[in-house]
Amino acid sequence: MAAVVNLKTAGPAKLSDYSRRVYRLGLYAYGHEFYEIARKARRSPVKSYLLGHALELYLKSFLMKQGCGIQELKKRKYGHNISNLLSESVKRAFESHFRISPQLQTDIDAFSSSYAAKDFEYFPFFVWMLGRSLPETKRLFAFARRLDDRLPGIIG
Repeated sequence: MAAVVNLKTAGPAKLSDYSRRVYRLGLYAYGHEFYEIARKARRSPVKSYLLGHALELYLKSFLMKQGCGIQELKKRKYGHNISNLLSESVKRAFESHFRISPQLQTDIDAFSSSYAAKDFEYFPFFVWMLGRSLPETKRLFAFARRLDDRLPGIIG
């Protein structure tokens, strides 16, 4: 039987550059899968949930390339808030790669609010009963397509 060795480290673990690259490419790859499935989904809340998850992972992969750590990206400030992730990305030269129009920003803000509240993740019957409609996603899908196409060359 193999011996079990308990290792203790002092302080937070630091990933190697290679490990960080693999992790951010993994985030991108998962984002890509969510995006591809979102394109094929028929139900609007399902499409929206999958699209939101893709956008979240795409933006987190960009932020990792810009030096954000995994734990930092998981914290409440960013978490699942696509608006906050985009704002931080813009602070870190995102617009040198992608244009964010005022209309796109408005769509992202409206979408992010519903996504972070998990309106798409669970049957949104009560949301609809309260008179809230699903946010428009046409611009968001176009944005996700650009991210899907260009991020590998940026984060790789």
